[in-house]
Amino acid sequence: MKLKYKIMLLSVLIVTLAFMAYSYSQIPFYTQEYPAGPSLNTGDRLLIVAPHPDDEVICNGGIIGYAVEHHIPVKVVVVTDGNDTKTSPITRHGETINGTKILGLNEEDVIFLGYNDGSLRSLLNDYWDNKNPFTAPDGSKQINYPYAHEKNASYSGSSLTNNLKTIINEFNPTIIVYPGGDDEQFDHQATSGFIEHATTQTGYNGSKYTYLLHLPPNWPSPRSYYPEYYLVPPKQLVGMENGPKWSVFNLTTHQERLKEESLQAYRTQIVPSSYLLSFLRKNELFAEYSTINVSRNNANITEQDYARGLQVPPILFVDAAGDGKYHGKEEPWDILSAGMDINKEKSWISLKTVGKPVSSAVYNVRLNIFNPEGTQRVKISVDNGAARLEREGIGTSTSEEIPLIIKNNTMIMEIPSNLFKNNPYFILSIDATKSGAVLDQTPWRVVKVQP
Repeated sequence: MKLKYKIMLLSVLIVTLAFMAYSYSQIPFYTQEYPAGPSLNTGDRLLIVAPHPDDEVICNGGIIGYAVEHHIPVKVVVVTDGNDTKTSPITRHGETINGTKILGLNEEDVIFLGYNDGSLRSLLNDYWDNKNPFTAPDGSKQINYPYAHEKNASYSGSSLTNNLKTIINEFNPTIIVYPGGDDEQFDHQATSGFIEHATTQTGYNGSKYTYLLHLPPNWPSPRSYYPEYYLVPPKQLVGMENGPKWSVFNLTTHQERLKEESLQAYRTQIVPSSYLLSFLRKNELFAEYSTINVSRNNANITEQDYARGLQVPPILFVDAAGDGKYHGKEEPWDILSAGMDINKEKSWISLKTVGKPVSSAVYNVRLNIFNPEGTQRVKISVDNGAARLEREGIGTSTSEEIPLIIKNNTMIMEIPSNLFKNNPYFILSIDATKSGAVLDQTPWRVVKVQP
């Protein structure tokens, strides 16, 4: 064999081995760097919250099977009717009953709220009041789903929240599992917000874990049926400041098989090419989002201090770059972080994006503030270089223009400190829109104001 040919063959072999080594390093075989969790014991009570009729098994079939096997009480709450215009809500109800029955649940263990599929973000942000309900595509303004937990409930955020609070109070769960706020599907992200609202408002002190389902285009990897692999967190959501803390719930061979059998009961949703089969792995994946503490700053900081760059509100949390509808390609809409500084008379909220803000973008900072006298809903909007503060309380609504500083890719908005006069808890989320379409949004995060 000629030397030249040998060298070429050796080169090809080296490149092939290097490629195989890299590919092997990307395959999620084991997740030892993440702790085990949630930890379930005999005294626990597990509540699973699913936006649609199938989410309860796709992401949680293993942990449900474990709980049933160890005689731990389980309730599943399905928030919407699953009317995706392709499948009858009645059919999807039956699939959920059959699928969860395979896991060992009884029909009475599954609670259906019956809200309109695809409406949850609107209910959370725009149609909160029972007096101003959401109108479904068929013209209805109240639930007409035959299996609904509350018959004829108004299509409103207030009704949905009250349903959740009632279920939590009656079942008294020690662990709630619900969608993560980093999920890019609107119903999932909104369900996360509803749970944060309900649990914060009621002072729930149990454990809360989230699950992730929609984070295209590359997660989970690989996006297909590989039951011998482990499910690992997306890289962009690991190691973030005040970000999710991941844990792994490993499944036994029996639990893996039971989950797969259960998922096949959802015949209208699970097809051979479905990426949902990516969640049939050797484990399930969960995350905890801790409460963020923000302390009052007693210094008198002025607008000029921020305008000159002498002061920047401390970061509350970081949002992953490159996420959202266009995966970071629209840089002015790609949210990077949120900050807050609470002072004596005035407070400041900051919003940082990858690219400089543009006039065609609208940025919304949403806060639900829990005070002893009631909940106040606040929206701060930045539109075409101006900022407005809207307050919605019990029977009241006000709107006013507020000072805005735009410095490079950071927007800083001045708000009155009396919003936080009682050192309250509040939940906060930010979204960036273009022509009414949401291009990026952050999770709803729980924040506690410290004296």
